[in-house]
Amino acid sequence: MPLPDQANPALPYPYQPPAQPMNAPAFGPVFKTLAWTIVLALLVWFWRLGIDWSSRQGALCAVVWAMLAFMVFHIQRSRIQLTPDAIEQTWMWRRRVSLKELAFAKVMRIRGLEHLIAPRIYVRNLGGTFTFFYCHDRALLDEFARLAEALKRHEQRP
Repeated sequence: MPLPDQANPALPYPYQPPAQPMNAPAFGPVFKTLAWTIVLALLVWFWRLGIDWSSRQGALCAVVWAMLAFMVFHIQRSRIQLTPDAIEQTWMWRRRVSLKELAFAKVMRIRGLEHLIAPRIYVRNLGGTFTFFYCHDRALLDEFARLAEALKRHEQRP
């Protein structure tokens, strides 16, 4: 495996991506459990309110709960992957940014609360479009921090 500081000839900045794809859950188990707990508690609360489900109010409550459950389902199955070519995350929709098109990257996390507040990777491509990815895995977060540092060094070159 090449040294970490060697530049990948295919990339315009000094970063050597991992030879094998790195894949991990986007959200941690505590965050997933909290999300499911909130959705299920909301369902119990709706049920205990004695709502007439055939009314407009009942329909609105059902739609709100279904939207939240849909989002939590995708939180449960969401994964992030760093390949030699791109960063990709499965979600309600698939997010993908090519490493060749990256102009900026930043890892945003609150140390000590990473189990509650999902760490994010914030990237901007050469066209100026911002995208963010969620990542719970420490090894992947370290790799994204290395990528962000390589982009920063490339930006500050003389």
